Amino acid sequence: SANLAITFAVDGARVAVIEGDLRMPRLSAYLGNDSTVGISDVLAGERKLEDVLIPFRDGLFDLLPAGKVPPNPSELLGSGQMRTLLDTLRANYDVVIIDSPPLLPVTDAAILATMADGAVLVVRHGRTTREQLSRSRETLAQVSGHLIGTIINFVPGPGGRGYGRYGYGRYGYGRYGGYGG
Repeated sequence: SANLAITFAVDGARVAVIEGDLRMPRLSAYLGNDSTVGISDVLAGERKLEDVLIPFRDGLFDLLPAGKVPPNPSELLGSGQMRTLLDTLRANYDVVIIDSPPLLPVTDAAILATMADGAVLVVRHGRTTREQLSRSRETLAQVSGHLIGTIINFVPGPGGRGYGRYGYGRYGYGRYGGYGG
């Protein structure tokens, strides 16, 4: 999600990223930000959106952290407040990216797919099975989610080394703190 946001932002789009994994949020920590307040607080009516958005790297994109882990993530994400929040973000940003939990273990990602303009499946090379990929596609189809693409990560390069032998700086990742994974 972070790399996708950086790509859109560098191309000139105004981007918001929502940390939509309310059960095991990791994106904020990965980006070096605090996640103690965020979307769960906004959806519960305890905070205003503008008070919890965090500009990332001098405003490259805005991050909406997960906030407190709620007792009812699926209910919050499927609420009318979530739809209103997404409408507000769509009106103010060119691209809104929702970093969701995995699609198969919990319903949260399927719920979010019903509200999103499209879904991108992220599969891990050598770990995600064809059956899991097929079930994920079926799950999206069942909720009328629009699959717009698939990203395969952790693909080994020649000799199993991937892009690591080139170094992040060569491709410009170093400018944004080395977020390449």
